[in-house]
Amino acid sequence: MALCRVRAVTFDAGNTLLSADPPPPVIYADVLSRLGRPVSPQQVGPIFAEVWAEAQLKTPPGTDRYAVTPGGERAWWGAFVQEVLARLGHDADWMEALDTLYEEFTRPEVWEVFPDVLGTLDRLKRDGYLLGLISNWDSRLPVLLEKLGLASFFDAISVSSLEGVEKPAAGIFLRTLDKLGVDPVEVVHVGDSPLEDYEGARRVGLTPVLIDRAGQFPHNGFTTIAAISQLPALIAGRTST
Repeated sequence: MALCRVRAVTFDAGNTLLSADPPPPVIYADVLSRLGRPVSPQQVGPIFAEVWAEAQLKTPPGTDRYAVTPGGERAWWGAFVQEVLARLGHDADWMEALDTLYEEFTRPEVWEVFPDVLGTLDRLKRDGYLLGLISNWDSRLPVLLEKLGLASFFDAISVSSLEGVEKPAAGIFLRTLDKLGVDPVEVVHVGDSPLEDYEGARRVGLTPVLIDRAGQFPHNGFTTIAAISQLPALIAGRTST
């Protein structure tokens, strides 16, 4: 089905435009080894993944996890760090670990913008599209985007912890459309999550595109791209005049 009058493109952030480099288990292992007994990324990795997966299930999809946690996002991350330490049996002081890790992930040096992102965003802007960002992230994201040279590309930035709602709930998408001044049928949304990005956008009436760099979803009925650089051609090829 042809797209009609595409005026705006919205993006997820994590694993769509940028990713942690080195990965979180490497960063955690380095920090914890400085604050207590040595631990390797191989030891941290499975426990980090396990605790992260469990943390995602503690709030219903679309609910702002930080808003429903007494003490907000620092308390949410504090509980996360404490659980990782407990399962590792690690001797680091959790408050010191939290402070160090919280600061570590604000450094642009530990984040990588995927190589084709800046050029693609620049091309989309030059082609006249409005650009938005819709991310399930805490309040550190806007400053991080500035440091990484991404913020200036976007006409609207919606961060779940600041909006009080997470994808896949309709609210965060609709607020972004209001900021951009566009209707859902005029927007393409790109992200890496089948639920939060693809289904969330589709339910609101946006045209979803799944970024699938690893080829995980080749036969699942999704519209996919393997690289952000493929997006302008996809939009141009499917837009009716």
